[in-house]
Amino acid sequence: MVPRGKTDKMGLMAEKAFKEAVKKAIDQHQKMGVPVVYMKDGKIVYLMPNGKVVENPPVRKSAKK
Repeated sequence: MVPRGKTDKMGLMAEKAFKEAVKKAIDQHQKMGVPVVYMKDGKIVYLMPNGKVVENPPVRKSAKK
């Protein structure tokens, strides 16, 4: 069995790594100009590149043919 203090430290390290990964993913989405999709209060929401949070999916521009 692992001592409690050691598991607490590992948990904090994992939480820090997770938060850094999420921040990096959000930054990458903003640079690419695409929204981040996640759930808030049981609803799907979109964090737009400009920082605005919307509940309706953004309209995609069609590619030129």
